[in-house]
Amino acid sequence: MLLRYLKKFDYLLILAIFLLCFLGLVMVYSASYPLGVIQYGNDRYFIDKQLTSFSIGLVFFTIAAFFPHQIYAKLSPIIVLISIFLLIIVLIPGIGVERNFSQRWIQLGSFMFQPSEAVKLGMIIYFAAIYAKKQEYINHFAKGVLPPLLILGFVFLLILKQPDLGTATSILLACGVILLCSGARLIHLISLGMIAISGILYFAFSESYRLKRLMSFLNPFDDPSGEGYQLINSYQAIASGGLQGNGLGNSAQKFGYLPEAHTDFIMAITLEELGILGLLLIMFLYFLIMYRGFRISLKLKDAFSKLLAIGLTFQIMIQVFFNLGAVSGILPITGITLPLVSYGGSSLILMMYSTGILVRLSASIK
Repeated sequence: MLLRYLKKFDYLLILAIFLLCFLGLVMVYSASYPLGVIQYGNDRYFIDKQLTSFSIGLVFFTIAAFFPHQIYAKLSPIIVLISIFLLIIVLIPGIGVERNFSQRWIQLGSFMFQPSEAVKLGMIIYFAAIYAKKQEYINHFAKGVLPPLLILGFVFLLILKQPDLGTATSILLACGVILLCSGARLIHLISLGMIAISGILYFAFSESYRLKRLMSFLNPFDDPSGEGYQLINSYQAIASGGLQGNGLGNSAQKFGYLPEAHTDFIMAITLEELGILGLLLIMFLYFLIMYRGFRISLKLKDAFSKLLAIGLTFQIMIQVFFNLGAVSGILPITGITLPLVSYGGSSLILMMYSTGILVRLSASIK
């Protein structure tokens, strides 16, 4: 049994995943060592934590690659209940940890766990399972389409309370893609899309800090020492890198100029040090994952497996789009990390588990 799966795994997909992880580890160390020295007197502080997360993620990846994926469909009601429970308890004072005016983490010993990262995967599993079951009446809005959307709306609002509009929107989009691929009627999809866009715009403009962030994204030079500071320094990092970059380790922006250099804005440091060639390599690996994910989905026979593969693939690419859009100033800054590359334990571990499921699905093709 084990040997049969080993023969059927998509090794191009596995190669792309682990090359991104390797590049991420290299860039996390390069981008974080000045901050590690300044804050902790240890240039390896952040990379050691990331290596620990990668080791845990490797275990999770292996488990997911061999775990029978159909069991997720049976467990989907429990998975969605756990997801909602985690999103509720993280909002409770004394349990949820607040950082930068956001309450998104739970402290587990020395490890900070971000429930919304697990919820991304949980909601994809739930939507794939529920719409696979509803294929016979997917054209019936009240019976086939609406019920899961009510749960999605509740999850969206809970994440918004943290507050984290970027993550809430990414989950909304990934679940929307699953609904689109499930065969729902076009009129239902258009109507729901208009409602979703209206809701996102309302929440984006309803809080003053979100409005300021939006305005700074449109013209960061109006407030160069305030809301526009991070994006302007990202521009400077990108502009100085050119085609080949300034060389690995030779970034100037990571020395206290660019906030979140090893997390949300790690691609700015990558462009500064490795140039456009570094960006092209990373984007090639992401597009390889996307291509293999779509290929896997097209070859799978049952509805749940197909929708799960589509959802997992799109979740990765939505995060890539949001992150690179923020770093380049095309989109507002959302705080979404670059999958498998940015610093962040919860993000890396859950993303490795998600890609492990995708690898498992590749071995299920008959």
